[in-house]
Amino acid sequence: MPGLVSNISGSCVMGVYVFFRGKFYKDSNQKGEKTMKTKMKKLISIGTIALFALALLLDLGTVLADDDEKPAPSLACTIECHFAGHLGIFDDDGRLLVWTGEIDEDIEGVILWWFDLTGSKDTGLVKHYVARWEIWSDDPLEENSEAVLLLAGDDAGTTSVPPGKDGIWQGEGMVTEAYGEFEDWIGRHVHETGNVTWAIPGVLPLGGEGIFRIN
Repeated sequence: MPGLVSNISGSCVMGVYVFFRGKFYKDSNQKGEKTMKTKMKKLISIGTIALFALALLLDLGTVLADDDEKPAPSLACTIECHFAGHLGIFDDDGRLLVWTGEIDEDIEGVILWWFDLTGSKDTGLVKHYVARWEIWSDDPLEENSEAVLLLAGDDAGTTSVPPGKDGIWQGEGMVTEAYGEFEDWIGRHVHETGNVTWAIPGVLPLGGEGIFRIN
C-alpha cells in the first residue's frame, strides 16, 4: 500500500515511532514517559524508606517508654527482733505492740509489729497472727524522738512451735503507706520469715531474726 502512505500529508504514530513525510522518527514522548515512570519509582522507593525509618523510630520510642515504666526493684532486708508484747503498748486502733527490731540492707531503720488480737489465735502448735507493720527512720518510741515513718502495711502469718526447737514464723502482706524515696513501693507485696527464740519454750518469746522483703 505505498500509494496510500505517500498521499498522507500529516503524520502517523506506530508504536514507539512516528511516520512523518515519508520517514519514520523515534517518538520522544515515549522516552519522556519512561523517564517520568523512572522518577515515580524513585520517589516511591524514597517514600517507602522514609516510612520504614519512621516505623523504626516509633518502635524505639515504645521500647524506651517501656524501660521508663519498669517497676521499682525488690527490697531485701534483714531484721533482728525483740519481743515487746509484755510492755502493754497499744496504738490508737487497739493493736498491741508485739515486736520491735532493727532492719538493715536495702532499708535501714526500726521496724514495729502491732498485732490485732481479735484476729490472732492458736491452733495446736501453730500461732496465727494479723498485724500492722511499720518501718521508721529511728525508734518512734523513744522520748523526744524525731523518727519519720518510711513504710507501713498489713500482713498475716503463722508461727510454728515445734517442741524443743526455735519457732518458725512467716507471713505475707502488702505495702499500704510509702513516703519519700519509697513512694514507688506503694501496693507492693511483702514477704517475711525467720526464727523465734523462747524465754519460756512455746509460751513466752524472747527474740528472733529473719528476712523482710518487698517484692
